[in-house]
Order: sequence, then C-alpha cells, then structure tokens
Amino acid sequence: MTSLVIPMERINPDVKGIVGGKAFSLSQLHSRGFRVPNYFCITTDAYRKFLKESGLEGRISLEIARKDFGNMRWEEMWDTSLRLKNMFLNASIPEELENAIRSEIGADYEQVPVVVRSSAPGEDSSTTSFAGIHESYVNVKGSDSILEHVKLVWASLWSDAAILYREELGLDLEDSSMAVIVQELVEGERSGIVFSRDPNNESHLVIEAVFGLNEGLVNGDIEPDRWVIDRKTGSTISHDVPSGRERTVKTDETGTSIENVSADLRNESPLDEDDVKRIYEMAMASEEYFGHPQDMEWTIHSEELFLLQSRPITTLNDKEKNWYISLRRTFDNLKRLRARIEDVLIPEMISVSRSMSEVDPASLNDADLAELIISRRSMFRKWDATYTRDFIPFAHGMRLFGDVYNEKMKPSDPYEFMDLLTNSDLLSIQRNMKLNLLAEMVRKDNSLRKVIESGRAVGDFSDVFDNFMEDFGRSSYVKDRNQMLKLILELSLHPKIERESVKDPQSLKENFFSRFDKEGRAYASELLDIGRASYKLRDDDNIHLGRIEGYYLDSIKEGKRRLSKRGIGPDISDDDVIEALRNKDFIPKIEESSREQPPSEDTTIRQIQGQPASKGLVSGVARVIKEKDDLFSVRSGEILVCDAIDPNMTFVIPLVSGIVERRGGMLIHGAIIAREYGIPCVTGIPNAIDMIDTGDEVTVDGYLGIVVIDRK
Repeated sequence: MTSLVIPMERINPDVKGIVGGKAFSLSQLHSRGFRVPNYFCITTDAYRKFLKESGLEGRISLEIARKDFGNMRWEEMWDTSLRLKNMFLNASIPEELENAIRSEIGADYEQVPVVVRSSAPGEDSSTTSFAGIHESYVNVKGSDSILEHVKLVWASLWSDAAILYREELGLDLEDSSMAVIVQELVEGERSGIVFSRDPNNESHLVIEAVFGLNEGLVNGDIEPDRWVIDRKTGSTISHDVPSGRERTVKTDETGTSIENVSADLRNESPLDEDDVKRIYEMAMASEEYFGHPQDMEWTIHSEELFLLQSRPITTLNDKEKNWYISLRRTFDNLKRLRARIEDVLIPEMISVSRSMSEVDPASLNDADLAELIISRRSMFRKWDATYTRDFIPFAHGMRLFGDVYNEKMKPSDPYEFMDLLTNSDLLSIQRNMKLNLLAEMVRKDNSLRKVIESGRAVGDFSDVFDNFMEDFGRSSYVKDRNQMLKLILELSLHPKIERESVKDPQSLKENFFSRFDKEGRAYASELLDIGRASYKLRDDDNIHLGRIEGYYLDSIKEGKRRLSKRGIGPDISDDDVIEALRNKDFIPKIEESSREQPPSEDTTIRQIQGQPASKGLVSGVARVIKEKDDLFSVRSGEILVCDAIDPNMTFVIPLVSGIVERRGGMLIHGAIIAREYGIPCVTGIPNAIDMIDTGDEVTVDGYLGIVVIDRK
C-alpha cells in the first residue's frame, strides 16, 4: 500500500499519524457500522513530497522568517498568507504523486461530485480543535479540479487564521503538515451538527439542523432549528425555532449557493421526532466508542442518515476561538454587512455629525458645556464601537475578492487584484483634491500668499477654505485653521502633485470574468463590486468617524480654554475637564506623564525587512511622526515615517515621496493611499519611529519590502 494515497477501507491505527484525526475517526466509525460517505485520504507524506519536490519547503521557511508573527497584525498575517497561498497555486504537483491521486480518483470519484477537506494531524484532538480554521470545498467535480482544490486545502494550513491559532497553541509552524480527504458528496435534503455533550451543560446534548447542505449553518449564514436533549433519557428538553426558515444551501454549477427555501417547507421543522432520536443515538454511540464527547456533522438523504465527520469536543470555549473564525467572511455575510453599512450606518454617522455642527461649544455656559462633552464623548464611543463591530469586518471584502481572483488567475504577483480595486473615489482623495485646489489658488496669486502667511483667509479662497474645513477640518489631527493654512502654503510652493494614473484595469477585469461561465460572471461582477466597496469604505469610514471625534475634541478644547483662565493647565483628563466645568472649586490632580525610552540603536547603515505595500523605489530625507503636530512639519519630497496612518492624517500624502509604517499589510490605510498616489510604501517595520530619525537619508523599496537607513 502506498503511503501517499490511502482509501477509506485500508486506514488503520498504523497510519493514523499520516492521515490525520478526521480521516482516521471516520474510518473507525465506518468499520463499526456507521453510514459514512466513501472517501480516500491524501496523506501528510504526499504533502511533504509536494513541498520538497516543488521547492516550496525552502520558500516557506524564508517567508515565515521575514518577521516574528507575534509582532504582526491580522493585515500583515493575511499578506503573508496570501503570498504563501499563491506559491501553492502556482506550484506543480510532482508526477508520481499526481498519478497516484488521479488513479484513486478514476476508480470511484471521477464521475461524482466530492468534498475536498482537511485532515491535519492534531487538528481534531481532545485538547485542540481546528474546526472552521482550514478550508473545505464542496461540490468539486473531475480530476483536474480535485487536484487544484487539494492544493488549496494544503495552502489553508498557512491561512492567517491557522497561523494565529497555531501560534496561540505554541505549535511549531514549520513542522505543520496536512492530509486531505476527498469524500463523495451526499447532497442531503436536511443537514446539521450534533454535540453529544453541550459544552455549557454536561447533562444535555444539542442538535442543530437546517434544510439543504451544512455549509450555511457552519458559516453562520443560516440560522438553524435547535434541540436540547437530555443525555440520559434522549427526551427533548426544548426546541428553539429560528426567526425564519427562508434560506438553504444547495449545489450549483460552480460549487454551492444560498437559495430560498420552498414555501411549503418554511413552516416545517427539518427534523421529526424519529430523526432527532436517530441523531441522538448516533452521537451517543460515537461518544461511547471514542470515550470522549463528540462534535459531529451529519446529513439526511432519502431518509438515510449519513455521518460526515466526527471530532472530539475540546475544553476550548467557543468564544475564545471566535476571533480566529471571524477572519473568514462569506460572500453572503459581506453582502448583508455592506447593506447595513451603506444604507443605515453611514447615513446615521452623517446625520450625527451634522447635528453636532449645529451646536457651538463657545455659546454654552460651563454647566451646559460639561453636558455637551459628556454627550459627544458617549456618541463618539458608540460609533467607535460600531466601527470595530461592523466596519472593520467589512474590510474582509477585499480579502475574499483577492482569494477568489488569485485562485482563478494564479498571477505571479499575488497583489495583482489590487489594480481592480484602486481609483474608488475615496473621501481622503476628494479631500486632498480640494487641498490641491486651494494650493493652486495660492500659486496663482502672490498677494493671497502674503495674506495667508499672516494667518488670514480672504475672498473666494476664504469661501472655498471654509467649505473645506466644514467637510474635512474636524479630526483629532487638526487643532485649528492655521495648521491647515500652513499646509496649503507648503503645497503651493511646489508643483501640483498629481494622483497616480493607474492603468485601465479593463483587461484584468475581462480576463477575470472569462474564467466564469455565464451564471458565474454575475457572481464575479458582484464579488468585484463588494471588493471595491470594501476598499473604499476601509478608508472612508475613518473620515466619518473622525468628524464625530473632531466635534467631541472641539468641545474638550473649549473646556480647556476656559479652564486655562482659572490657571488650570491643559494636561488634565477629559473627566477632570467635565468636573472642573461643573464645580468651580475643583482642582484637578496633574500626573506627570512618563514616556518610555526607545530601544537603543546603533548608528550604522542598516537594512530593515518589512512588507511590500506599494511598488516603487525612492530615496529621500525622513520625516518621523511621533506627535500629531509633527504632521504639519512635513515638507515636499520627504519620506513619511510613522507608527500608523489613518485616513484623517493622509492630507499630507501629496507632499511625501515614500512611506514607512510600523503597522503592516496591503489593506491598511497607509498602503491604500500610497497605491492611489503611486508612492513607494513599506509597512510592518517594528519600532520604525525609533529606528529612524528625522533627517536620516532613507531608501524605500516597495518591490521587496526593504528600507535602508543611511546615517551620515
């Protein structure tokens, strides 16, 4: 028997280490009479053979050594995962291995749809569960497609979620391996999961069920019926009905899709009493055999109950792993999230900021000003929480589009898909265009320059400037009008800096769409639209949030101005501002701020490895941003070095020639704005603002992700 590919009937304890827990448990249950769909396993020996003979082994080692994962944000990890996944997509399976897999496919699976899913060693043990971490692909047809999806499952070993989870568990990343199950698809009319022991109540068993396939339930897109069963008696304790049985997952030509449930089923439960009893008995029998509570997936086809997989229930609380799972967002989930953001949340934010603009803090007495500060702070905190809950997850629309694009196109550049997302009319770009318009007015009128240098704005310029400040002048970075006037003067001293003209992406778009059939093109078009909306909102949402924060800070600023007349300095907390406005006898306690000393660095030429975020190569003088006011010291042609960029500070980008940022990833704001302007950008440089000093000569290589510092 070959160690590369093993059919279900030949899996035994001797090969458990190379087939993984999922494949092994299914074979054991099958041998004891459980109805399990036919499958075969591509072993970890096959995975390692693929890595070694394709040359990926060394390339993976170099990639994961680029930077300590403990110092990465999710955006950086996704970048790393994207590069690794693209390596798998573009690598060829060795001939001997390919022939072995094709031979097994040809025997029983060439003419039937299959599920291709992971079975990594240690994936499903009594202490760790990788449920939802690795990829599964449903309704795969034909040898060529199966081989491609095997590579995708191998690649999911290096997804950002999988890397994070292994790091959390302290597992050796380089020693990770992956077996793959190719299993005949049973398209059940009803499907679900069962926990033989409720993690929250040891005396209960839990069953969840939906119409159609399991995919919507597992992804969280479809709400299930839920039964709580007494473990000892098998009697039903409760049956919770979902808010609506309106959607189901079915197979289609390209895989699966969410469809409407037929009207006659919407008022029916997916399971009757006999079904519940059968699933209960199956779960308890599996637990008895393995000696440990089981988490199982099942489906019912033509009234026959099939067991799809069984894994131990771990002690890991679901809530502790939700963050890893949240790194994956389904198409349907993103569509609903987009509708909520565009139709509800953004209009509400605009309405809130307009309402705030109607109240001038300077017109209020001290007591009313204190109440205004409290109200605005509460509003800002509410929207800041909303940003975290809704806006940040929608950024995964770019991820989903990038994943699908790379799977279809297999480009040599894993970031090629970004060319289809740029030029999305970002609010920060609109703001910078208005800044350039103001700068152009100054360039053409030297007398206007002299007036502005004195701190005044007059005539048409004043009208345009006032409109600009109303639209974009409120954020935590802009203290007053004079700061923006000085920035406009700096812009006016140099030729107008044009936004990068990105090549027409029409050919890329058409090539991408050509990989889909007629029905699939509609999906591809909607997916691209989701990606572009995600790209745009990734930037715009901060502008909207920044306005709300700006009005809150305006009220704090007014409070501190008044308190300064009582001899109270500005270095007090917002709570103390409120209390001092309410109580004239209140004297706030001033605590000395302690700033950590930056790590000591040598003063020789050094080369730093980061993440390539925007192509290009440029050298210039560094301008390090350590405080917000440092932004207004930026001069034309300098290299902007900062901890993190958000859209509320990107008004300086038309001045700079390169960007170096501590945060990393292709999806962060600094990278987005850099690509819009065609500015070389390297992200993910730890301690960037401490390793580089203002005035250093810096070379930014946006192709390789390298920054060279030259201190004279």
